[in-house]
Amino acid sequence: MSYDILIYFSLSFISIFLGLLYFFYPKKSLTIFFAIGLIIPTSNQFMNFISLNGVYFFDYFFLTLLLYYLITLSINKNIFKENIFNIALFLFFFIFYTLLAVSNSVDIDKYLLRDLRPILLLGYAFILTSILNKPQISFKSLANVLLYVFVFKILFFILLLYTFSFDDQYYQNNIFRYFDAVTFVASLFLISRIFLKELMLNEISKIKLNLIISLALIIILISNLRILIFAIVFIYFLFSKRNLIKKILYALIPIVLFVIYSYAISANRVVDSNSDIVTLQIISRFAPAVEKIIEMEPHQFIYGLGFGTYFEIPWFEYRSLDTKLNTIDSTYLTLFVKYGMFCILLLILFFRLLLFNIRQTKIRRSILVFYFIIFITMSTLYQSGTIFHFLFLNLLFLSLNNENTSRSISINS
Repeated sequence: MSYDILIYFSLSFISIFLGLLYFFYPKKSLTIFFAIGLIIPTSNQFMNFISLNGVYFFDYFFLTLLLYYLITLSINKNIFKENIFNIALFLFFFIFYTLLAVSNSVDIDKYLLRDLRPILLLGYAFILTSILNKPQISFKSLANVLLYVFVFKILFFILLLYTFSFDDQYYQNNIFRYFDAVTFVASLFLISRIFLKELMLNEISKIKLNLIISLALIIILISNLRILIFAIVFIYFLFSKRNLIKKILYALIPIVLFVIYSYAISANRVVDSNSDIVTLQIISRFAPAVEKIIEMEPHQFIYGLGFGTYFEIPWFEYRSLDTKLNTIDSTYLTLFVKYGMFCILLLILFFRLLLFNIRQTKIRRSILVFYFIIFITMSTLYQSGTIFHFLFLNLLFLSLNNENTSRSISINS
């Protein structure tokens, strides 16, 4: 048995164990699973270790959790009744596109199976929001998990940078940048901190909070993702209550650090970028989707090309990779090609579940803006670590709410 297969089965066994542990110790199970999910590298570079034929190690945790949900549902049928709108929306989308795939005689191959990832993501998110109706972890404990995980990931990156060598030349050339689920959890934490500073300081010291903020910023910097810096700065300007001068000063900190870091590691994609280069990068990223859109029939603009649709990425040839890919670097274009205008239904369900336990209007809006921005250059619903965004937001806001936040989502929410 190869080394990567051994790691995959080990992680899968741990996931099943933690799923079963949830039946008896739900708080411990979720806390450990959350920590492990952030520690394990869920980036594309390590896909051989975390995935086998498109099945991720954490899928087993949620499949086990599904059993718990069904048992709970048999006891408390209100769970179903209170979420009938979400369930109906989910089933309509899944059944419609399954029937479309059958009518189009789509082959049951890896491209079809990969398109189930957003469906699984939303299914897992629904299970989480259905069974998490009270704090699973105190904010103090959650802060400790974030602190240790952030430190670990920074050390992991340093180790990766100076001791690791990738066979894939692309990853080797870009070894100075790393991002996975932790990167986006760090971003969501920084955004939440804008609004929840006082609540957080009621649970942990100012020194500790500032340390976590600093570590989160480092995590974002080593990702070298311009879109994240832009999103966070934009949200800060939009929603922060500070005066304009302080906003500018505080916003300059991540921007300056990002530029300094990019020069220090010789990130040519940032250092040498100008309007022409950025435009060329965007065109090259979006071109495969634009070609598909040009080929679409008028009626396909309504419901798209459906499951199993892939994009031709010719520049993957130099990496000896499959040139057929289920996504491009844009949530909007990826979903529009596959689902046409019906992709709006998928995004509505995504945000309804993502914001389930968040009551404050400004926080809800800031998180919406965050995803609206990163959707431009990332196919988030297909990323392996996205489910941990849902888990983090549930754990965070339940931990900071003093009252029970179990509720169904209003259709107008």
